[in-house]
Amino acid sequence: MRLGAKRTPGAVLAGMIAVMAATSANAADAITLVLGGRIKEFFFVASQAQAPADDLNSTGMFNDTRISLDGRTVLDNGITVRAFVRFNAVARETSDIDEAYVDIVSGFGRLRMGEKAGINTTTIGDPIPQAFLTVDEEILGDALLPRTGIILRDGFTFKRFTGNALGVSYQSPDLFGFKLGVAYHPTTTSTVGTIRGGLAAHDAVDVTAGYDGDFSGGTYRVAAGYFRLASRTGGTDGAEAWNISLGATYGGFELAGAYINTQPATSLDEKAFTIGALYGIGPVQISADYRSASRRPLPFAVVKEHVERATLQTAYKLAPGITVGLAGFYADQKDAGGRAWDGGGVLGGLKIDF
Repeated sequence: MRLGAKRTPGAVLAGMIAVMAATSANAADAITLVLGGRIKEFFFVASQAQAPADDLNSTGMFNDTRISLDGRTVLDNGITVRAFVRFNAVARETSDIDEAYVDIVSGFGRLRMGEKAGINTTTIGDPIPQAFLTVDEEILGDALLPRTGIILRDGFTFKRFTGNALGVSYQSPDLFGFKLGVAYHPTTTSTVGTIRGGLAAHDAVDVTAGYDGDFSGGTYRVAAGYFRLASRTGGTDGAEAWNISLGATYGGFELAGAYINTQPATSLDEKAFTIGALYGIGPVQISADYRSASRRPLPFAVVKEHVERATLQTAYKLAPGITVGLAGFYADQKDAGGRAWDGGGVLGGLKIDF
């Protein structure tokens, strides 16, 4: 494949089938191939502060539709080989492939290669419980116009730096509830082949540890990670960061929170935290969450950009894989000039997972 060549869905699928075929000779189980996907449709009404030149409509929509193929087999020695690919059917991304990777799972852990968010995102998952929305559906930027450079989509895991860039990761097997993982991305872009370190950010490393435990009537979890990205020669696109996530469940209740400290090479240091609670009974879930983030608009600036947001959500499961929901939200943003931009609204929608 030539450097920078676009990988079409057909080419990825062909490679996926080739991987599975190569293992079939030593397979103990028949190869299985499962078709899946998701369709999400949202409609919102929002009122927000506007600049004199703005003419923002109070209503809008956004959606996300993706199709996936999941193939796997178990070899005679007990090793599981899995190949997964997910296509963007309708989404905000411009590329046709969302994720495409291969897993090799054994008693020694899991080795993963391909396009996938790093081990930090895999370990932490959703930083807080939400009845209807997820980290993929970010109110600021979808329903409310962002007025700062603060990142809130995937803002509490290292996916904010790498996205689904090509990489390799290893996660140890669970040992008394403890697991450790490391991921490496040659670069955070979609470039394939040789990377010129002087021209692009490179060598992204993500190290994360997690622990899952239980107590009488409930469970708890904790995860923490460290990330480092080397910038191009003379560049400011590198970064260091660390984060921590805590959570607990008891009966139908779940409480969780997360904190991240980001130190980019631009010196626009950013700190953010979030906390959320959820209660579920039968097909109904209700949640409330709050998040706050600040960063320097200029290196070593005293006045910081700041964002805070509160969300109240409810969801009802109509049937397996079909959920309707409603969310109310309010946000306040302070830009680099100290001006406040407040806004809020209501969002409703439908999710179908198959």
